[in-house]
Amino acid sequence: MVSLSAGGSSAEPFGCLCASGLRPRGIENAQNAAIVEPAYYHSRTMGLEAQCTVRVGKKGGSGKAHLEADSLVFRGSPRLEIPFERIREALVEGDALIVRTTDQEARFELGSEMAQRWLHSILEPKGLFEKLDLLPQSRVAVVDIHDGPFLSALRERSATMAEGRVPQGATVIFFGVEAREALRKIAILRARMPETGTLWVIRPKGSKAIAESDVFDALRGAGLVDTKVVAFSRTHTAHKAMIPLELRGKGIPRRPIVSLPPPMPSAIERRSTLAPRAANKKPTKSPPAKPTKKVAPAKKKRRA
Repeated sequence: MVSLSAGGSSAEPFGCLCASGLRPRGIENAQNAAIVEPAYYHSRTMGLEAQCTVRVGKKGGSGKAHLEADSLVFRGSPRLEIPFERIREALVEGDALIVRTTDQEARFELGSEMAQRWLHSILEPKGLFEKLDLLPQSRVAVVDIHDGPFLSALRERSATMAEGRVPQGATVIFFGVEAREALRKIAILRARMPETGTLWVIRPKGSKAIAESDVFDALRGAGLVDTKVVAFSRTHTAHKAMIPLELRGKGIPRRPIVSLPPPMPSAIERRSTLAPRAANKKPTKSPPAKPTKKVAPAKKKRRA
């Protein structure tokens, strides 16, 4: 039995999986299986399809299963459509692909080879990894991203992966933000980046809590330059940022201070010494003004 757990869940998932375009060498129980076109992420092109039987609980039936760009669909009885973002665990058991969500378990009888291929396609979004410039030897750190399928595929793809922290030497950092207040962490992540490292900031599309301009301002303020923007999923966008060449080997630039400088220490001391004197000095009363005497006009002398 081969099992790969998707682990974790998210209220706002980053669901970003796609189908593989590789043709399986042998198919046992799946009949008329066909590869239509390789389905890269966010594409409407169908990936894999196969005639098979499906069992959900006590119900079962036959029909055609389709592995779409972002969901697993079964057209038959019972009809199913399972978005990748709802998948909590996927595994292969014998000839069956087993997919578990929070409320049900579906068992697709595809044959061992086809089941393995579909499992690999569900858990490893090759098209997205190509857009993210992620190499197998990359040392990855993930901060504030809780999407189970993406993290499972990332563990399989990367040489090393740290979650919730950024170890020294991490060449690629994935940072998830849902509000502009969280962008303050970019300065901390910038301090942990190597000179040629990459920071991916993943934000929700069309959100009033955080806009594209907020991300650009935060990156520039931390001494980073945005070099690429890609569609991470139907609901999220990824911004690629790096340290510009002219700033490599230098410290993090600080924004200029626009507020008035504090007063000089001598001025503060002079104020502190004058203040007690002014407080202890008793007010002096001015003497009352003396009333002025009226001068009588001089009498005129009579001539003899």
